Amino acid sequence: MKTKLMSIINNEIYIGKYKASDLANIYKTPLYVYDEQGIIDKIETFKKYFVSKKYECFTVYASKAFLAPRMCDILKEYNMGIDAVSSGDLYMINKSHFPMENVVLHGNNKSNEELGMAIDLGVGYVVVDSLDELIRLDKLAKTAKNPVKTLIRVNPGIEAHTHAYIETSLLNSKFGESIYDKEVFLKMAEIYKNSSKVVFEGFHSHIGSQINQVDSFLAQGKAMGKFVIDFYKKTGLKVKTLNMGGGFAIKYLDDDKEISLKDMLPKMVKNLEDIFSQEDVGLEKLMIEPGRSLVGDSGVTLYKAGSGKTTYGGKKYVFIDGGMADNIRPALYQAKYSVDIANRVESGKRELKDVVGKCCESGDIIASDVMLGEVKENDTILVYSTGAYCYSMSMNYNGLIRGAVVFVNDDKCNVVIRRQTVMDLVNTAVFKEEKVKVFDTHSDMLYDLYTRYLKGNKNRFKEFHVPQLKNSLVRGAIWTMYSPSDFNLIEAVKIAMSCIDLSDFKEFNVLFGLEGLRNLEKWEDIDILYNLGFRHAMLTWNEENKYATGVAGDKERGLQEDGKKLLKRMMELGMIIDLAHLNEKSFYDVLEFVGDYPKLIYSHGCCKAICDHRRNMTDEQMKALAKVDGLFGLTLANNFVSKNKDEQDVKHFLNHLDRAIKVMGIDHVCFGFDFMDYLAEYGNDNIEDVSNATLVYNIIDGMRTRGYTEEEIEKISWKNFYDKYHDLIAIKGE
Repeated sequence: MKTKLMSIINNEIYIGKYKASDLANIYKTPLYVYDEQGIIDKIETFKKYFVSKKYECFTVYASKAFLAPRMCDILKEYNMGIDAVSSGDLYMINKSHFPMENVVLHGNNKSNEELGMAIDLGVGYVVVDSLDELIRLDKLAKTAKNPVKTLIRVNPGIEAHTHAYIETSLLNSKFGESIYDKEVFLKMAEIYKNSSKVVFEGFHSHIGSQINQVDSFLAQGKAMGKFVIDFYKKTGLKVKTLNMGGGFAIKYLDDDKEISLKDMLPKMVKNLEDIFSQEDVGLEKLMIEPGRSLVGDSGVTLYKAGSGKTTYGGKKYVFIDGGMADNIRPALYQAKYSVDIANRVESGKRELKDVVGKCCESGDIIASDVMLGEVKENDTILVYSTGAYCYSMSMNYNGLIRGAVVFVNDDKCNVVIRRQTVMDLVNTAVFKEEKVKVFDTHSDMLYDLYTRYLKGNKNRFKEFHVPQLKNSLVRGAIWTMYSPSDFNLIEAVKIAMSCIDLSDFKEFNVLFGLEGLRNLEKWEDIDILYNLGFRHAMLTWNEENKYATGVAGDKERGLQEDGKKLLKRMMELGMIIDLAHLNEKSFYDVLEFVGDYPKLIYSHGCCKAICDHRRNMTDEQMKALAKVDGLFGLTLANNFVSKNKDEQDVKHFLNHLDRAIKVMGIDHVCFGFDFMDYLAEYGNDNIEDVSNATLVYNIIDGMRTRGYTEEEIEKISWKNFYDKYHDLIAIKGE
């Protein structure tokens, strides 16, 4: 089971140029190590042998085996596809800048949020699991910009001769619709024929995992061929794409059967070519979805040995510093693994031993009845073929942290997933002693509620936002409506506000605001928004408009005449004037025009002296804002904090806080987070350790570590804004 780059030198296992024991010491254990060249070789094998002279062939990686940004990069380089099974998968894949047209969304019981996200991101195919899901998808897609291509998941009833838990196509499987339920497919065909946006492209089937016999795939092909031909004849719908899923086996033990992809893949293709040679159903494309077979045998897990034990009954145990928390497969599937002592491959007489973990479970066994030599404390234990379904199924059971993942390619070793810290274990925990309240001066809540509403999700507020905010320190916010270029602002805010129900979260405080007024048709219409409850507005986003000039506009262009009229009316109404997004000329023009008007804020930005971003404020701007008693809200947008990705964290965010206080004074600083985790069309561009509202406590902990007093923390987090503007709050927490 050696990986491509694995070798034994002087009785030690090397992966590329690295001793496995050195990797274990450097990155700590448990440690997942991938042989990157081994993965690339497998990719090249699939691309070389999954080919047809009649059809386009496309290989899609089943990412549930293992997913990380580096995997996305490799697959993108080799023009492979990726399948996703959740919003989390979609988010990571999109965040990795993978082409979304090469993504296939799978899964039974997909949520409306997941389907909506797939539509928004423009995935290549949505695999429809049921008639009910197709009905929901058709409703959600009505407002989509582009057609939504789909495959129907079919259950062909093929016995794949694998473990019962990983057989997926028997007649009682939870996946897909049975090929024998003909009425269901006729109903689905009618939906497709009448749909304006959902497009039928073909079928998907998957018969199970760890399949080592080509006969299973050939039987699958025959069953699918007969079904596809019959479906085409009855409905007239062309079947352009046939996805045969995955399930190709790998070796875990020396006596496991080795499969030859070189032989198996051409036979699968030839089988399908022959089946469809007599019947033209419109077939253009064949797809497969290897997961385990692409990464499984290129991954190993490293552990450090603890003490050993021989029981009274004679059982010999080797204890390791991990266990079922980092590899649940032996407990779940009775999976078997091969093991070596990496730093002393030959270490005396081999005896039958069980390698077991530290979890409080009798079933915490990584490998049973393996032959190992003498194991000494602190030896590096290597478990082979753990590249699939080990890290992706790992967990924090017993309070154990998940290990790092590294990719090795000859003399290069890159961390692709960092080792967790104990702080990660409490990211979503709520501690009673944390009584700090935080007011967030910039949240795109209204824009999110409006856009979700248009996609058919009318429960977004109660299903997502309220639970998240309840599990955070944020107890007040300016909820804003962002205003894109083509947008009915008045209609949008009415719809968004109708979605808000704080009946079970009455302690929350809300002030309604506007992020840009480019779509305010005339300045007098600010009264309409005021009467709807708005007490805050920015003149621009980044653009130039008839009121003022944003940071993306002409540096010499500033406040406009209509802008002055608008500001005058806002002052008469007592609204908060937000200077965020203005270019410097407009910023100073507004300050000059409003004079000593006391309700000014720069709701979300950072310090330009630390990070030279166009949206950050200079020291001179901060001093000018403080002079008129304005507030500066520090934001968590990562590229506002630092241009260096390694510095986009709480530590460097707090450097901006320190700077702002030094320049402006503590009475003029607050927080305007601008969380982006819930905006489907954008990647989450907040700093990594405060990527959503539930993690705000990391900022508070960081402030305490820096020596901020509880009184100072309260001022910055809550009192500076709330004490000044509580009279403008539309929804006051009880």
